[in-house]
Amino acid sequence: MRVPLGIALAMTALLGAPVPLRAAETSFSCPAAPEPVVTLTFGSRYTDNSKTRSDIDEASNAEVDKALQPVEKFINALSKMANSALLDKDAAKASCVLDWLDTWAQAGALAKLETINVQLAIPARFSGLAMALLQAETTTELEPEKRTRVVAWLDQAAEATMSFFDNDAPKNASRNNLRAWAGLAVAATARLNGTPGLMDWARSTFELVTCQAADDGSLPLEMGRADRALNYQLHATAPLVVLADLLKATGYDGYAACDGKLSKIAAFSLKAVQDPLIVEAITGKVQTFTTGEQPLQPYMLAWVEPYLRHAPDPAIDAYVEPMRPLSHAKLGGNLTELGDWVALLAIPTP
Repeated sequence: MRVPLGIALAMTALLGAPVPLRAAETSFSCPAAPEPVVTLTFGSRYTDNSKTRSDIDEASNAEVDKALQPVEKFINALSKMANSALLDKDAAKASCVLDWLDTWAQAGALAKLETINVQLAIPARFSGLAMALLQAETTTELEPEKRTRVVAWLDQAAEATMSFFDNDAPKNASRNNLRAWAGLAVAATARLNGTPGLMDWARSTFELVTCQAADDGSLPLEMGRADRALNYQLHATAPLVVLADLLKATGYDGYAACDGKLSKIAAFSLKAVQDPLIVEAITGKVQTFTTGEQPLQPYMLAWVEPYLRHAPDPAIDAYVEPMRPLSHAKLGGNLTELGDWVALLAIPTP
């Protein structure tokens, strides 16, 4: 049995965000699921001679975006529907989330990943898919046969992710932000099916990435990304913070691990966003956020919401307030309105 949605959602008021706890007032008709994407193939976003993997190849980058677009649209729409189901206690929308995922599961979606770059990119997308199902089943009891199919599909993807990152991923990618996203995807899947091996791998991944941090909280592999170092520091911080939330129910304290380095990583990321010169001093490169090549987007700071629950800070709260709501589909969606939704999930069984 899964924990039903209840009055605990009122905890989100602690973040200062009004949460609609009403039941759905209008009927909802589940639309047809977007066409499943079974095969993906694309190259690198970076030029062939980019040793730091920071020099964008514009043509290749556009090809990657085009290939991923239908997957991104599916995840974004699915996440919004799952968020609405959870916040409005809408069983029809929760069932629709399952129906959409079942359509993709039966089609064997995202099973044919034809390049290393695809295999590196897809775990973050599976994170968003698993998060949506977790939210749906927290809203209502889902149809068992469909749920079994979807969880088996996600479980298979998690097994493939673990094998790839343990055996075939490039050396740096097997330990950097991409590994952190893989850990989040595997942990979210583990919270669905209770498989101990998955959660163990997610925990070891959390430590593998987090324990590398320097004393100031900077992540060496991300600092090696030249003018995009700050971007990738943020890209690593996001899954680590949410992963700590998912691991908490297993009795694991991610904030205590590695001598408290997760807090240092988060604090460094927030300081650097407000003063990129901190990263420039480490890398010797002016950061893209400073040059304007890459503007800071609110989704990049969605992880701040769960972090603030761990370490309340009025200054940080005031800094992100103009950017709210902070939402990132691969982290679970609108984390401002959802509040501590992870605390509503069933406790994983050994």
